[in-house]
Order: sequence, then structure tokens, then C-alpha cells
Amino acid sequence: MAGKLPAAAATGGARQITALCRHLEFFAGHPPHAISALSNGDLNLNYRVETCRGSYAVRRYPASSSGVCRQQELRCQHAAAVAGIAPAPLCLNNHLQVLISEFITDGRAFEFTGQRVPLLAATLARLHQLPVQTAVLQPVQYLVQSVQHLSHSFARADEVLFEQLLEIAKEYQSFTDDLVLCHLDLHAGNMLWANDALWLLDFEYAQLADSCLDLAAISLNFQLSDVSEQSLLVAYRQQRTNGIASSAQLKTKLALAKIVFCGFCWLWYLHLSEKLPGCQALSRHWQQQLIQQLQLQTS
Repeated sequence: MAGKLPAAAATGGARQITALCRHLEFFAGHPPHAISALSNGDLNLNYRVETCRGSYAVRRYPASSSGVCRQQELRCQHAAAVAGIAPAPLCLNNHLQVLISEFITDGRAFEFTGQRVPLLAATLARLHQLPVQTAVLQPVQYLVQSVQHLSHSFARADEVLFEQLLEIAKEYQSFTDDLVLCHLDLHAGNMLWANDALWLLDFEYAQLADSCLDLAAISLNFQLSDVSEQSLLVAYRQQRTNGIASSAQLKTKLALAKIVFCGFCWLWYLHLSEKLPGCQALSRHWQQQLIQQLQLQTS
């Protein structure tokens, strides 16, 4: 779901990171000698910090994200790092809102290709089988709470759309849950391809949820064709040892999960646009995606 901040924000962020590093005990014996901006999201600022000991990824959180449980994020990323699918988190400073992680060299944004489907499926299955205890995401409850947190009321057309979304979410929840550790924000910016391996980044929203939500995120964010989507589902089922639905049920659940995920993104960006007007376009984009997915479901 992440977009990019303007260059001016990145430049200002670099100055902030430079100042922050002076106050972090982590860098006490090896102060930074170079700092460069990485791909930045809508709120978080990410930088490569180089010292005499090596390179590190430093992520600065805004004060507005204080509701996110950083300890949960740290647990999820640490578990994924032990499994070899995420960079190791090295230091979390809650007071300064900074997370320092291992820096993956020669990495680039993941591109979906047929040849990479087996590795993608294996990485996803490995994540989904990690034994991390977190809160459980209930789609209907989350959607209702998202609307309640908006500072303005819906227009009538949006009310109708939300009612349709809610009905689909209820239908989705009527299926047996495959509760696993989900990333919940899988897109090219959070999936790094390096040395023929796939690394997952940014576990800010990771928690226990139905596995189809991660599959939906990949299908939507990489705009998979029906053939590519089916190839991913087949490979993913082969990697899972238990708990996974039959092929037919998985396909049905995924169609519903894609609608629910579009709804998540629509409301998330709608809320974010109250602070960052530039997110209005992203909110409209996901709203249109939601409408299209609903049309596919009823056609």
C-alpha cells in the first residue's frame, strides 16, 4: 500500500536521521559516515546508514503511528528473519520511534514472473507457518472500526458501497479460517529480490489473519492474470502441509478476500488522506478496484 514521499520530505528526513543517529547508543562506537534515502512510504522514512562496521536500514516512524504495536512488529520480523525470509531487526528504540535492521545488499523490488512462482509460494508458506502469537484480524470488525475512525461522514454512494463490502466480508468470514501469520502489506516495495532470494520487509501490519488476505494482496498489487493467480494458488497449496482449503474453496475464498483487501486499502487511504491530501488519489484508486472486484463477483 505504500507510496512515495516527495524528494523534499526525503531530504528533510535525512537530516532527521543524521541527528537521531547521534543520540542512538547503537551507533556509539561506529558513527555513520554516509546516509542515503531508500524507498519511502506514505508516513515512514527509510534510510541506508553506512558505518565502519557495515550498512544498516534505519526506519523512522511518525508520531501519528503511535497506535501500532512496535513490539509485535519486532516479534514478527524477528521470527521471519530466523526463517531466512526477512532482514534481522537489530535495535528498536520506542522513545525515538526508530527501528534498525540488517541491510540487504544488491536488493531490488520484486517482480512477479512465472519462474519465481515456486519461490514466492515457498516464502509465503514459510511466513504463514511461523508460530508467532499476535492479535487476530477480524475483517468485519476491522472495516466497521475503520469507518468509525473517519472524521467525516460517507456520501450516499459510499455508504452503499460500504454496505456491499460489509456483506462480502461477512460471507468471507463464514468460511473456515486458515489463521496464520500474515504480512498484510505485500507489494513490490515490501518484497526485495536479492541474490536469487526473496526478502520480506515492513512487518508493521503483520498479525494473525486468514491466509487468503496475503494471497489477495499479491494478486491485486501485481495485477495477476487468472492463469498466474491459479499458478500461485497451486504452488502455495503444495507448500502448505495442513490447514489449507481445497482448490475450489481456496479459489472462492480468494475472490472474496480480494474484495475485502480492496476495502481495507480504500478506507486506510481515505483515513490517511485526512492528514496527507496526496493520498486521496490512492483512496480513489482502491475504491475503483473495490468496485471492479464487486462487479466480477456478481457477473
